[in-house]
Amino acid sequence: MRPWMLEAPPLDLPGGAVPAFRAALDERDSSRLPGDVPRWAFLAWLAGEGWLLHGSARGDLTLFEPRTPHDLGPDEFSKRTGVFAASDGLWAMMYALLDRNRVAGMLNTAVQVQEADGGWSPMRYFLSLAPRDPAVKDGRALLSPGFVYVLPEGGFEPMPAYEWPGLGEVREPHWVNPAPVRPVLAVPVTPAHFPLPVRTHDAARVDALSRTDPWGFPWLEE
Repeated sequence: MRPWMLEAPPLDLPGGAVPAFRAALDERDSSRLPGDVPRWAFLAWLAGEGWLLHGSARGDLTLFEPRTPHDLGPDEFSKRTGVFAASDGLWAMMYALLDRNRVAGMLNTAVQVQEADGGWSPMRYFLSLAPRDPAVKDGRALLSPGFVYVLPEGGFEPMPAYEWPGLGEVREPHWVNPAPVRPVLAVPVTPAHFPLPVRTHDAARVDALSRTDPWGFPWLEE
């Protein structure tokens, strides 16, 4: 496990959480979610039920259209034209909470590493934001409220596992659909709902390093 990799905090759901989750989904009403349960726990439950998730700053979207993303990574999957979604709640939250007015770039990942017995590690995360104002050093200050949309899995294709030099076989909870997709629910999220640390970095420096060393993610100062 690399030093920059983080894992989700442990979670012990109260007995009534799952019935409340199911009611919120069945009734397409996020106001049914219990206030004493972390919002990311509901998103993790949705992913476990086979739903996919897409984070956005906007809460009024009724249709997602295919697009071609700007991606600095070495894989071709992330550069395809389509609707992208995640089978992981924390990863989707990174996109939902990103304040694009104050952020010049984002470095993030959610990845599992294949272990010696052939199984997969717990999901591991990283999030760093490049502030437009270089005086900003607190990554969490660059987050703002957003929405995680719940999407049906039909028509989506998962990203194949791949070899990460120096790390081994990995897989990401990354999916793409070449066709438009209608969400079934929008879940409001706030920076307080996100349980992981948020770093900051210099966008120009990382862009330059990513071109010379594509597998050097996340190009930390140290």
